[in-house]
Amino acid sequence: MKSRSPKKTKPTRKSSLKIKSKPKTKIKEKEDHLLPIRPLPILFPLPPFSNRKRISFFLFFNILFFFQCSSLQEKPREVYHNNLVTTETEVLSKIEKLQNSGIQSLAYMYMLGDGVIHAGNQGGEESVQIQRFKIGSITKLFTGIALLQLQDKGKLKLDDQVSKYLPEIKMIQSRGKNFPEITLRDILTHQSGLPSDLASGFFLSPEANDKEILESFRSLPKHLIHIERNEPHKNHSYSNFGFGLLGVVIERVSGLGIEEYFQKEIFKKAGMKHSTLLEFYEGSDLAPGYHGFFWKTKTKPQKIRDLTAGSLSSTGEDMGFFMKALFQSKKGKGLLSKESFAEFHRIQKGPSSNFQMKLGLPVLLQEKISGGKTVWISGHSGSLPPYFADLVYDPETEIVSFLAGNTTGFATAEIQPTNKEILDILFEYKTGNSLEPVPLPKRKDQNRLDGYFGLYVSPFGIHELKEGNPPKLEIMGFDFDLVEKENRFGTNLLLFFGLIPIKDKSLESFRIEFETWDHEQIFTLYSTNMVKGSLGFAHRFQPNQNLPAESYFTRYSTKDPHSLIPRVELAKDKRGFLLFSINYSLGGLSYSTTLPCQMESATNLRILGYGRNLGERLEIKKFAEKPVLVYSGIEFIGD
Repeated sequence: MKSRSPKKTKPTRKSSLKIKSKPKTKIKEKEDHLLPIRPLPILFPLPPFSNRKRISFFLFFNILFFFQCSSLQEKPREVYHNNLVTTETEVLSKIEKLQNSGIQSLAYMYMLGDGVIHAGNQGGEESVQIQRFKIGSITKLFTGIALLQLQDKGKLKLDDQVSKYLPEIKMIQSRGKNFPEITLRDILTHQSGLPSDLASGFFLSPEANDKEILESFRSLPKHLIHIERNEPHKNHSYSNFGFGLLGVVIERVSGLGIEEYFQKEIFKKAGMKHSTLLEFYEGSDLAPGYHGFFWKTKTKPQKIRDLTAGSLSSTGEDMGFFMKALFQSKKGKGLLSKESFAEFHRIQKGPSSNFQMKLGLPVLLQEKISGGKTVWISGHSGSLPPYFADLVYDPETEIVSFLAGNTTGFATAEIQPTNKEILDILFEYKTGNSLEPVPLPKRKDQNRLDGYFGLYVSPFGIHELKEGNPPKLEIMGFDFDLVEKENRFGTNLLLFFGLIPIKDKSLESFRIEFETWDHEQIFTLYSTNMVKGSLGFAHRFQPNQNLPAESYFTRYSTKDPHSLIPRVELAKDKRGFLLFSINYSLGGLSYSTTLPCQMESATNLRILGYGRNLGERLEIKKFAEKPVLVYSGIEFIGD
């Protein structure tokens, strides 16, 4: 589909792509709407709507380092209400600007709440008419819908124990005693206690065919005997592994192969002609991926085993068909029953460590204020580098915005914020009101730091709260000054030897709250655009000096050339405790995280903390006089 540019073509109603819900049947331009339904990623998750799962290297990198100076003047506020030309011109301008910022090819789709789908591409190869984009963990929404469909048919219940359909899960090792059994709903809401990933075999060979991919996917339950689980309902911990298992449940309950089920029960019913979980699909091609911050290099797309966690590829137009069919569910005519549509968007009960973070099944929900009323915005992000996608929508007004790019680079960090800006424009066009963030909850007394100084661990790594005037908090290697704001702490960041203060709206809106959770000292980071709990939390730890033999302090490598984790390292912190570094390789991007761990026995180590990739076990041993480390199913050999 050719891209449209506001510089060349004046957007009109005629230029919009009009979609029919069924052959030979025209849809109504305007449809009745129900009352509001009250309803983290992404394969490698971002905080929702700031937003993952999501937690994203790129987003945080963008917030900290690509700062906009406060001296920049903002444009006068546009009025979009019922002004189609102004609205479309601004939306397409934002899309074009995003693509020109360094994304080789971009797919987009938006809906103005009138049943019309606006979709197209920016950039890319003109010779290829239809290109699919990987949408990463947005796939999880389709997996949740498939399970709700099976519940509608009476074939399962979301509160059934997983062992009813996967008896292999009874072989799983448990970190503690008397843990409750895991339910399907527990996995859908990322509170099952299952590990975040089974890194061993996660990425397959780029030459793997669909048969080999399916065989690997169906082998997931066989790995359960080697897996350890943490306590369910204790905390939110995003799990791709769990969603891979849900795909196997769908196959076993429905009697259909997973691709056949998605094609028959979701894609065909919605009218999606160019979407697939697998790699090869007649009539469209997967957009080639690129990586590079300044110079773009073509990279082979990653093929993954955990299909129902993040393998789906689609087009902007098909995503419009999907959303249209999902909205039809409100009338009992779409992908779900009325009851299941409401359940999909209903706030699910979560662990207390979720704090203000709200999840559906498994759509992520964010509370906004408009015209003095609460509006729940729904959505999910997806990242399978070099692809990144973001979907946001309002179930009541049926406005939607979707963006997908194919390039790992600086511009990747702008996809989600741009998509949020587009949704804000669409909402004002539809309702005449703006979407405003919910004010931060009032806190009666100012945080006190006495007794809180020391070391913390979160999914971002190790932090240290340091005494001083002002006190400082280390986040990703940067020392933030803590200043009292709204009975919490705000942050100031000075770079270049303290000479240059960083003035950034996102940074200045950060609030840090120190408190006790489950008898343990923690801190949370949040803001008006990033609810408390969406980044997880940092847990205080007390390091000890128990160390393995000196020969284990080295770098380790795997022989798998396609491994998600090619290298790890065991080292000793300057303060004397154990450090474990994990190196990831994702679509041309390599990055690492360093986490504290401690010895549980002569052969077992434990990563400290709660949340994604935290609390997991390592094994050390010797083979042929060489040190060996086993993590996430991968055997690493010492250098």
